[in-house]
Amino acid sequence: MRGKRLEGLEGQRFGRLLVLGMIAEHGKKTRLRCRCDCGNEAAPLAENVLRGLTKGCGCKVLTGNQTHGMRGSPEYKSWNMMLQRCTNPRNARWKHYGGRGIAVCDEWRDFASFFANMGPRPPGTSLDRVDVNGNYEPGNCRWADAKTQANNKRTT
Repeated sequence: MRGKRLEGLEGQRFGRLLVLGMIAEHGKKTRLRCRCDCGNEAAPLAENVLRGLTKGCGCKVLTGNQTHGMRGSPEYKSWNMMLQRCTNPRNARWKHYGGRGIAVCDEWRDFASFFANMGPRPPGTSLDRVDVNGNYEPGNCRWADAKTQANNKRTT
């Protein structure tokens, strides 16, 4: 599968796959370079993605009372540390967060809701609050690089 039908697919979503680009191999069918919602990258055949036959990287689709399957991911680690800083007085950073009244909104106490709002963490970034005195909640958080975070603190 080639030609105009494959042009402009970058950035489009098909099921759990986000198209990042194309991989054209001489004499072979075109594959798409994709990132799955689980964080894995995959290279499925373009025709299978466009026909709806391939909707993910092969990761387990979670249903019912199953968890999100992202426990070791960078997003999960950021979420967990956010909760620890704001809710656990034994956390070394608690005095700068929970001890100052910084809270995590009820919606974000669930990782799946946090991930749905924030999306995948881009490389070289970490969780940042736009208003450093505001809570962790949709609209006040972003993935930011070290320079952005260094300019966004109480002492600047």
